[in-house]
Amino acid sequence: MYNNLRPTDNRYFVKNGDLTELQDGFTNFNESRFRNVYLTAPVHLEFDFTPKKTDKDGNSYFRTHQSFRLAIGGYAGVRIKSKQILKYEEDDQKVKVKQKGDFNVNDFNYGLSAYVGYGQLSLYAKYDINPLFKDNPIEQNNISLGLRFDFN
Repeated sequence: MYNNLRPTDNRYFVKNGDLTELQDGFTNFNESRFRNVYLTAPVHLEFDFTPKKTDKDGNSYFRTHQSFRLAIGGYAGVRIKSKQILKYEEDDQKVKVKQKGDFNVNDFNYGLSAYVGYGQLSLYAKYDINPLFKDNPIEQNNISLGLRFDFN
């Protein structure tokens, strides 16, 4: 799972001891992005409302992802890496800075998730129960919305 944060107003993340803070940029950024990569295991209880089918011999069978479905569940994962990318121009040259480190990000994440869909396309939502950063005075939790494609 990739979580990308894009700070606004020309800011970027800075590790300051046990805290990670957003600070004003030292130049005008074309892009400021903070990425965390997790190896995550999702577990969902899915309700698929595809009706059962009957073959020519009268045997019933169930297809999935042919109709409306919804699911609720959760996930847990371990952080693989954290990286910040800053892009800007200096003296008419394009500069790209990649900073790797832990940035005081929690090594584990877990949360709640759900999705609702039709066929192979779903709309999902997820909420990280644990905060993104370990010891920041204000807890910051990720909330994500997006599209999910299931290939059967």
